[in-house]
Amino acid sequence: MRYETSAYQGFNKVLAEHLAIDTMPLRGLAALLFLGGIIYAMVSGHWAIGAIAFGLGAVVLGLRHRYQVAQSRPERNIGWVLVLCGALTILIAAIRMVSIGA
Repeated sequence: MRYETSAYQGFNKVLAEHLAIDTMPLRGLAALLFLGGIIYAMVSGHWAIGAIAFGLGAVVLGLRHRYQVAQSRPERNIGWVLVLCGALTILIAAIRMVSIGA
């Protein structure tokens, strides 16, 4: 019984190390979208486009968290919340752009 537990823990450690390497580009992309959206909105004044970039960053981070990082159900729920909030941000910004004519 002890052997199975230690083998399972060893497998989880190897899996976590592998996922940490693979998820680094997604984390970088999410950070770039978050910060790039805010900076673009502040510099150019196009807040809807900045909000869309920010929302895409939230979606990327949520998908990364939902599928690659989460080990338990509550952690996966954080990913769903990020994806839904990002999608709603994109939707609201797109509706605002269309209605105002930006």
